[in-house]
Amino acid sequence: MTLGRDTASGLRPGVPVRVPQARPPIPSLVRPEPDAAPRLAELVIPLTPALDVAEGVPATHAMRTAVVAVRLGRALELDQATLTDLYYAALLKDLGATAARSKALHTFGPASSAIYHALPGADLSSLAGSMRLALPLLRAGGEWRRRLAGFVDITLGRANGPVQIERLRGRTGASIALDMGFGRGTADAIISRHERWDGRGRPEANSGEDVSLLGRILNVAHVLVSAWFEGGPAQASARLARLAGNQLDPGVAQHAIGLLASPGFLAELSANEPEQVALAAEPTGHGYVSASRADRVIAGFARFIDAKSPWTYRHSERVRELATGTAAHLDAALQLGPTALRRLKRAALLHDIARLATPTEVLDSHRTLSDAEIEVVRSQRPLLRASLPSVLDLADLAPVTETYVRDEQPALADGVTPLEGAQRDELIDTLLTLAERFEAMTAPRPHRERRTFDEALGMLRQQAARTGGLDQLVLAGLERFLATPTAAAVLAPRTFDPNAIMVVD
Repeated sequence: MTLGRDTASGLRPGVPVRVPQARPPIPSLVRPEPDAAPRLAELVIPLTPALDVAEGVPATHAMRTAVVAVRLGRALELDQATLTDLYYAALLKDLGATAARSKALHTFGPASSAIYHALPGADLSSLAGSMRLALPLLRAGGEWRRRLAGFVDITLGRANGPVQIERLRGRTGASIALDMGFGRGTADAIISRHERWDGRGRPEANSGEDVSLLGRILNVAHVLVSAWFEGGPAQASARLARLAGNQLDPGVAQHAIGLLASPGFLAELSANEPEQVALAAEPTGHGYVSASRADRVIAGFARFIDAKSPWTYRHSERVRELATGTAAHLDAALQLGPTALRRLKRAALLHDIARLATPTEVLDSHRTLSDAEIEVVRSQRPLLRASLPSVLDLADLAPVTETYVRDEQPALADGVTPLEGAQRDELIDTLLTLAERFEAMTAPRPHRERRTFDEALGMLRQQAARTGGLDQLVLAGLERFLATPTAAAVLAPRTFDPNAIMVVD
């Protein structure tokens, strides 16, 4: 994501910005055979800190939840296929977080963050539970009629706002998981994670065994890990005991309390290298991901990233098409080989992963960013960006099938040698930067209308004239691509209501 005054932002004038504390980087997975084809879990695990950051939980939450969930599943004697569905549901439990937080902001305004974090497990069937959820609306700023309407909806009405947020969270997360190629069991667990055992939860107010078993296990595992982060095993045991029978399945909660008495389990839970423990917990422990499956996983994460704001809907897809279209129209001396083109496509889809650290209210502002807000956008970027090279390297190692090759761009012309090494990486970075800038300029943002192609190209020409060299050569390729019918289809103007957050296709 390009920083600057054109960055989509979202705080009201005068609202102070809290810059999040930087988190330590997540170590890379240690691979016994560095050049071997990657396992699916190896590709997913490095991306889970992005889910954690978007949800607002510690950066290893999903990994530790997966370890707990599998231990609970084994205690309940689940078969291997069901355990695998549960494992990936735990790793991907927050795939709907970006869409839900965006919906919460557009529904409740400045009070959205407090309401969002209070929603899981909230009892909206009682006045006391509804009041606890609605009180932030009375303390928040913003237009009083909107706040009053939200307060009445939660306390005296049908709680339509919270229900819509929870349904969007579950359905979006499940839809993305299915698009990634995961099973129905994984999707059902993600949908039902915030249901309550007593039927007072959301999104569908199911109760008891009508709630997916994997969803019930996932709920218990999530609560255990959250409480453990806050106060260790004692607090986790106390919270599980308190919530058993109301929010949590009492049988599953009892198994979890038993696990907390095991020194071996506590060693796994508190491991300093949770990514290795999470990988070891994968139920199958074997099998490899193909190039096409790697693409599906990465494309799903792009949907998750772009759902952060309705203003960036399908932004990453458009950047991918611009970058690859430009690459196809470069001079012969700047051609990329098939592996590099696959890397370019994947990098384009994940290029905005660092934006997940930016509060949604900063992204959706109707004004330009202040210097303080730009610092918010920049904060925590090292954590999220650190995972990108390893993910792209692993995807490069994924086996390519004959069908996959047939769907790729035409082979290089005879006598053309593709770029490799540092030159290849520099070209990929330049292609991504230019494509992202052009897409951002020609798409609408809350504080400005979209720029015309001519206006955007004029600004890019000025920048390229200052830097020269590769920037000018790549810009020439972009201009050649923009003259094609393919570009016209990719960049057709988007019209949408930013308050109608459409994420599930």
